[in-house]
Amino acid sequence: MMIRRVGTALAAGLLLVASLGHASGSALAAGASAPLAETAQTASAPSWPSTDGIRQRNVLNTYAGGSTVVEDTLYARTLDIHTSYRVMLPPDYDASSRRYPTLYLLHGVAGDSSEWQSIGILEAADRMIRTGEIDPFIIVLPNGGANYWVNHYSGPRWADYVVNDVVTQVDRDYRTVNSPQGRAIGGLSMGGEGALRLALTNPRTFGIAAAHSPSLRTAFSQFAPELQPIFGDEEYWRTVTPLWQVVDSNTAYRLTLAIDVGEDDPWRPNVELLHERMLSRGIPHRFDVLPGEHAAEYWIENVDRYLAFYGSAFPPTASLNVAADAS
Repeated sequence: MMIRRVGTALAAGLLLVASLGHASGSALAAGASAPLAETAQTASAPSWPSTDGIRQRNVLNTYAGGSTVVEDTLYARTLDIHTSYRVMLPPDYDASSRRYPTLYLLHGVAGDSSEWQSIGILEAADRMIRTGEIDPFIIVLPNGGANYWVNHYSGPRWADYVVNDVVTQVDRDYRTVNSPQGRAIGGLSMGGEGALRLALTNPRTFGIAAAHSPSLRTAFSQFAPELQPIFGDEEYWRTVTPLWQVVDSNTAYRLTLAIDVGEDDPWRPNVELLHERMLSRGIPHRFDVLPGEHAAEYWIENVDRYLAFYGSAFPPTASLNVAADAS
């Protein structure tokens, strides 16, 4: 059954919907506090076992089209932790010498590096590569805990971890296109907001970003008290939330951006406010309101749409390889 297939992804969606069920969309957009189930997890304690500094790469899956999924260990110097991430290598990776664009996908608050795979996006990518619907690219699924993919106000630097540790190791160990045009970042729920934040803060790393059902706050007061220390105060929050990043800087004009949200998603009013601010500044972006809620079924239904966006946002593979060879 679908519910068994999606595991943590469904749990994340249901928790968020349940926590927001009594808050109206207009109240969220106006700045009312929402008692989110996201507060149930500790934001500072990663749950991954130590790898004791030993690099290990385990093959997890090989799909029908020939794509391979591996789990790679990582010592993240930025955070001083041992963790891991998953990588999907396209079918012809081992048989070729070319470089590939890379998509980084961030999980939601109750997920981990398995969430997007549980939703089915890796299997869909294998199928769409096989049928020629998209060109081959590498997909990376990092672990981030319930830490909002942000540099905490006075604590761990989870945004820098993605850029300085995950991207650096992937570029070192795999044949990637080492340029913003060859890197995309996306995410769902907490990871959707994180993907926009990371791209808007690091345009020299990521040239493409998409937010799928981002759990976007439009006021600092919308964070539960136990989550507010992550962002410290409203002044710091403003510097790291996409809602204000698109107003306070011109970085968004340099990026290829996409945002989608479900018709019945309780975060929809907040996401539409971000869309309106981007429109008011003339920032090019794709915006879709699609049938569904803030739940795993919504993301499962749209994985092909997501992959088609990323595939079309990357320049042709041949031109990316020419640029990589010339650099």
